Amino acid sequence: RFFVNDFADVIDSADEEEIFSRAAALNDKTTAQVVTVTVKSLNGEEPADYALNLGRQWGVGQKDKDNGVVILLSTAERQIYIAVGGGLEGALPDSKTGRIIDDYGLSYLKENNFSKGLLEISRAVINEVYIEYGEEPEEGYTPIEDSETEVDPYTAKVAVSWILLLALVFFYLLIFGRRHRRFFWFGGPPHGGGGFGGFSGGGFGGHSGGSFGGGGFSGGGGSFGGGGAGRGF
Repeated sequence: RFFVNDFADVIDSADEEEIFSRAAALNDKTTAQVVTVTVKSLNGEEPADYALNLGRQWGVGQKDKDNGVVILLSTAERQIYIAVGGGLEGALPDSKTGRIIDDYGLSYLKENNFSKGLLEISRAVINEVYIEYGEEPEEGYTPIEDSETEVDPYTAKVAVSWILLLALVFFYLLIFGRRHRRFFWFGGPPHGGGGFGGFSGGGFGGHSGGSFGGGGFSGGGGSFGGGGAGRGF
């Protein structure tokens, strides 16, 4: 089922049906797509990379709108990450996305109630998307005000690493450049073979390929930049 892919087998059948029904209704009314995915392990990938590349490979959202969202939970690493397509980053900036996790799902996830946590998180995400499209959210839902700036932990870690690298390069040039009367050029980041290598290696426990997309739904060719937020639990 395209909108819910419970590869870790942690979502109750009733909650799965509710998550699916809400996401399908959102797709029908707005063309936006919110896909909830659970995996047993990230296989060494960063949560952000895994979720973003999953969204790209599955084409979550519409090609001309990039209005997709991927809610990813990994049980082994105890991580959740919400990846947001570029067309919805205004409705779901990183700070608001992080608050959705904190306010609606984190307490459940910490208690290993993954089913309830994902149900509430997906509900909040879907209602925020409805508001973005000028639709009424469901009764009883209070919109989240975006009042702070957040940088997710993965982005912060990468930024700090680059700052430290540049500081070391500057120090090296300052100390040794004058002594040897040379200039050293340090190119861009290495182009290695790491990164996202599809969903092989057991990440989906053999559920790659056409195992999702039931119920007549599939991705619309949407893409993802780098928006989103995540939490450990």
